[in-house]
Amino acid sequence: MIKLYHYIHCPFCIRVRMAFGFLETKWESRPTHYHDEKTPLDLTGVKMLPIVQFEDGSAMNESLDIIKKIDHKDALKNKLLENPELKKEVEDLLDEFAGPVHNLCMPYWVWTKEFNQESREYFQSKKEKKRGPFHLLVQRRNEFFSELPPLFEKLQSRLEPFYRDKEMTILDIMVASHLWGLYVHPDFQFPIKIHEYLKRVQEQCQFDYHEDLWKTP
Repeated sequence: MIKLYHYIHCPFCIRVRMAFGFLETKWESRPTHYHDEKTPLDLTGVKMLPIVQFEDGSAMNESLDIIKKIDHKDALKNKLLENPELKKEVEDLLDEFAGPVHNLCMPYWVWTKEFNQESREYFQSKKEKKRGPFHLLVQRRNEFFSELPPLFEKLQSRLEPFYRDKEMTILDIMVASHLWGLYVHPDFQFPIKIHEYLKRVQEQCQFDYHEDLWKTP
């Protein structure tokens, strides 16, 4: 059985988990502590997750490359990403979401059961160098909330009911995985149509974000 080394909160890791569910791929979950540099370095030579290790012992990272490799029949229409304009459109939207989503979620992710004391200190030290102290990010939450409505409106205008399609594709996995972290924030509520969209993706992917949190020591 293939193994997935992943951070539970990481949107790029969530991409692969969602794809596994959609494709009904059997896999073994290996949640990895954020401070664990040895495991990814031993597997691929770089500290970058997700990493899939195949039954023959070979391993690879890069979420979209992993999904393309396991999606033998292109059920998720990975070829859509060969359209440079469409790929840029999605990536630009995700780049716009990234700032407010990460600023809102990181101070809460770090206190979930995914982290122990050592990994929490490692994560917080690394992320605060870029974003500033987490306690100040929490105080600025209304500022970050105000950045989201126009982005949700942009996303909603592209839903048919999936991203520019009547069926779910790799584009929905890209979008949903990067928004999912907002469910962790106690003061945030998705617009109803975006929430319904995310739940459609969740259902098709048989996705349970919390499953590994109950198993992580």
